Amino acid sequence: MFGLIDGNNFYASCERIFRPDLRTKPVIVLSNNDGCAIARSNEAKALGIKMGAPAFQIADLIKENNVAVFSANFVLYGDISNRITNICRRYCQDIEVYSIDESFLDFHGYNYLDLQTHCEELREVVLKGLDIPTSIGIAPTKTLCKVANKIAKKFPEKTKSVYIIDSPEKIKKALKWFPLEDVWGIGRRYNERFSKIGIKTAWDFTQLPEAYVQKEMGIFGLRMHKELRGIPQYDLTTERKPKKGIATTRTFDKRTSEMEDLEERISTFAYKCSEKLRKQNSCCRYITVWITTDRHKPDLKQYSNSITLTLPNPSNSAIELSKTASKGLKKIFLPHFQYKKAGVMVTEFVPDTERMTSLFDEDLHEKHKPIMKVIDNMNRRLGSDKIKLGSMDIQRTWKMNQKNLSPRYTTDLKQIIKVKS
Repeated sequence: MFGLIDGNNFYASCERIFRPDLRTKPVIVLSNNDGCAIARSNEAKALGIKMGAPAFQIADLIKENNVAVFSANFVLYGDISNRITNICRRYCQDIEVYSIDESFLDFHGYNYLDLQTHCEELREVVLKGLDIPTSIGIAPTKTLCKVANKIAKKFPEKTKSVYIIDSPEKIKKALKWFPLEDVWGIGRRYNERFSKIGIKTAWDFTQLPEAYVQKEMGIFGLRMHKELRGIPQYDLTTERKPKKGIATTRTFDKRTSEMEDLEERISTFAYKCSEKLRKQNSCCRYITVWITTDRHKPDLKQYSNSITLTLPNPSNSAIELSKTASKGLKKIFLPHFQYKKAGVMVTEFVPDTERMTSLFDEDLHEKHKPIMKVIDNMNRRLGSDKIKLGSMDIQRTWKMNQKNLSPRYTTDLKQIIKVKS
């Protein structure tokens, strides 16, 4: 059996840990630059606030109902997520951290345990230790775990927030209740396509012939079809593989038409990508730069473009990536447009120890390696971004719009919670 533990309204719940006065009040968390709602407490959902609702559209609703609004504090959420994972390891040896608020648990070989009681205890320890409510779904496959988790979350009183699908009868009952659009891996287009032929629930989907499903959705759809029927297709992925692509993108708090402003941002994004490359001991072959105007302002002239450049030799040097990214920007930049978003992406990775270099181009990666090591060590010791490239803004302008950012509490001693006694 597999298990799936999921933090309920995770970002909102993280904010409530240090604000007990908000325990029964509506809470929402906004995306980068305070753009739209990405997490809502149950009270906020009851007010009709939809996932992804732009902040400006729900401003009146927020004011009328005294909704607590927070800017996304991903550093805090990541730390709370790690703490939940550490608690889970006391109850299950094999864990796959699927996302910041979800982890799969492998209960194969735990036949001597009462899984219902075991997982109820796990939930209680997480709640008492971290004040984060969770739901746990248990089933023979990972896809059915998602279904069981939704049931546990939907009916917390009946299930005690832990639901086990462990028989063909329970599979049938759960899938007949479960809408097809909510199945893990069914997107909007597939849902629309199947709805036209009367496939409304997950159970309806499992009654389709395997050949038809494979024709319509390929091997991925066939695996989903089998998983929903209780036939495991996916094992736990416990090892973290190096990423195949790393991107740093941002929406600006204000539009700009200045080349200098964009060049500073692109240089900063390339620098961030290089840090992530060095962290996983990889080098990249290609770097892509893209810029775009504000698509939400149709009255403004629109322009969007990207370019991919090949590095002479695979590299993770911030200096080399920044210079290459700036060259790319100059090739796609057009004046007189109001740019709102830009990004840098690096791809085609090779391990730092397995680089194939050109005989005709200078290997700047090896030349810059000692400098990069010193910069990384100093930033680790002094704090993030204390040492920068000359092309980056020392004053840290263009900072994301985060008017409602909470303290980091658990990851910064200067922002640790203070208790008055």
